[in-house]
Amino acid sequence: MDAQKIKGISRRLGGVVIVSGCLLVSSLHTVQAAWKLECVGNSPAWSVDVLPKSLKTRVGGKSATLPILAKSQAHGRHNRVAIKTQVRGANRSDRLDLTLTFTKSCRSSVNGKLMSFRAKAKFNQTRLSGCCRAVRG
Repeated sequence: MDAQKIKGISRRLGGVVIVSGCLLVSSLHTVQAAWKLECVGNSPAWSVDVLPKSLKTRVGGKSATLPILAKSQAHGRHNRVAIKTQVRGANRSDRLDLTLTFTKSCRSSVNGKLMSFRAKAKFNQTRLSGCCRAVRG
């Protein structure tokens, strides 16, 4: 698939594209719903939905929707796969720093499923780790 086709598909799907079974996150802020990244983990139980403009976060009993303030990506071979993505979101009382690494081999401790991304995060002062997958929003 050439770069022009990838760009066209990216615009239609809101910045998240599946290319030959791999996730391409070109821009998480373009359109508000076609795809999202769903991240989960234990100790404490937590989840984060990475949406185009916000992070829906639940850690323990606390829930927060945080606007995305900054993001950066490191791309793999031929810039087709975002191998490492860092996203930062915050509001007046909460802050989340999330790093997603493309591995194709993260086994979720929550449901036992194999997922494409490993997630490491810090929510306020709590360190989190788990896995993420792309799902239709």
